[in-house]
Amino acid sequence: MITLRQPADLNWETVEAVAYDQARLEIDESLLAKVAQGRLDFLHLIAQGVPCYGVTTGLGALSTTQLTAAEQADLPHHMLRARAAAVGPPLPKPVARATLMIRLVNFLSGLDGVSADLCRFVAARLNDDFTPWIPSLGHGIAADVTANCHAFQTFIGEGFVFGPDNRRQPAAEALAARGVEPYRLGSKEGLALLSGVTASPAYALDAYRHLERLLKLATMVAAVSMEGLAAPKDAVDPASAMVSAEPSVAMMIAALQRWLAGSRIEAVKLQAPVSYRVVPQVHGALFDALQQLRRHIERALTSFSDNPLMVLDESPQGGRLLSVGLFHNQHLVNQVEQVALALAHVGCLSERRLHRLLNPANTGLAPQLAARPGLDAGLVVAHKASLGLAAQLRLLAQPISLATGDSSNGQEDYMALALPAVARLYDMADWVTLMLAYELLAGLVALDRRGGRPGDGVEAVRASVRQVIPPLDQDRSPGPDVEELRHIFDSAVFQALLDTFG
Repeated sequence: MITLRQPADLNWETVEAVAYDQARLEIDESLLAKVAQGRLDFLHLIAQGVPCYGVTTGLGALSTTQLTAAEQADLPHHMLRARAAAVGPPLPKPVARATLMIRLVNFLSGLDGVSADLCRFVAARLNDDFTPWIPSLGHGIAADVTANCHAFQTFIGEGFVFGPDNRRQPAAEALAARGVEPYRLGSKEGLALLSGVTASPAYALDAYRHLERLLKLATMVAAVSMEGLAAPKDAVDPASAMVSAEPSVAMMIAALQRWLAGSRIEAVKLQAPVSYRVVPQVHGALFDALQQLRRHIERALTSFSDNPLMVLDESPQGGRLLSVGLFHNQHLVNQVEQVALALAHVGCLSERRLHRLLNPANTGLAPQLAARPGLDAGLVVAHKASLGLAAQLRLLAQPISLATGDSSNGQEDYMALALPAVARLYDMADWVTLMLAYELLAGLVALDRRGGRPGDGVEAVRASVRQVIPPLDQDRSPGPDVEELRHIFDSAVFQALLDTFG
């Protein structure tokens, strides 16, 4: 059980525990009392006639429309019915759970004007595994609003959740199965659920976890290729780490050293191609980009991001409701773009190393690693496949957030493309994983042909793969082998190797 006693308790570790490990959540009553006081403060301002966007007025281009008391009471529910525009397969279940968890960031501050009952309802739905079905396509330039609408309309019995066997289930049906009445939203609570930065850090956190593992895989594959090429190990000598200005370069050199420890393979040339020498720099840059992304996600977990912002002061009305842009997390989006660029470099570097593995001038082995040159083509087609993936990778690395548009009759004229920006990281990761599989296939063939004792970690990889994929003693279609490698990458044995040596 995780107990939130102060807003700072909602951090990376607690979000991961609830979202991924199904930890139960409770909110300390003293913290809920702070929320309740914030609710009283907000209602006092409304009673004093302080105008509030999305409470006494419509939204977006309709913010100049003043609402009657009856319309104000109906508005919160209407908000959550009108904006669920996404379609397609759902975001991963942990992302949806993290979205619910992160929504508490604003609420527990006491600045959002919601009730303590809404906080209790969020915690209860996490505890009974009531997980919204948030479609992954169609979020566009609505920042987190579309995702939030799909997530939180389920509280009022609209939309869908993950049901039995993770199939889509109507939210009303899921609430009834739990003996829970749909939540009756109070003033401001519809807007509070709809607005703010929630799904984008949840999605980015999941992408971070995915890419952190992919970086370990890429470093392992690079080590195998170094041994397959019989490359000099100068670039991964500890002396190089000592003079580098970037700590992440030293970390990558240390990781490569672990894979290569115990190697008895002698270099065939004095100097390796650049694509082999700059692995610590290129992989280190991705490590740095991921760490910076984590920092921005962590800041999002402690930052108020709703609109309007309640400020209590000494004015006659007792405070103000400020219309602000805190819902626009440009820092997070920009860092997602930086991760995309760094990831593309890791993939493109893999393609270059693969090409060098097929060149006898670099390896001293048969052209294209063909067992019977002329009769056999070797792995040239594997490189052609990698080139195609590299082309797609370069396109996906372009900064999608610059494609922001102008909507709502010009009222919402610069919006974040946060979710689409994060979403393409998964596509990029798929391409890079495939490129690494093609490279590993060639690296192991080169290693087999060369003979000799590679590093202990590299030999462990070869032994693991060769239990499933036999050596290449004559041409066969590489596609099935690459598909098999993708399955091997996901296996518990292979993941343990990455943890041991990476």
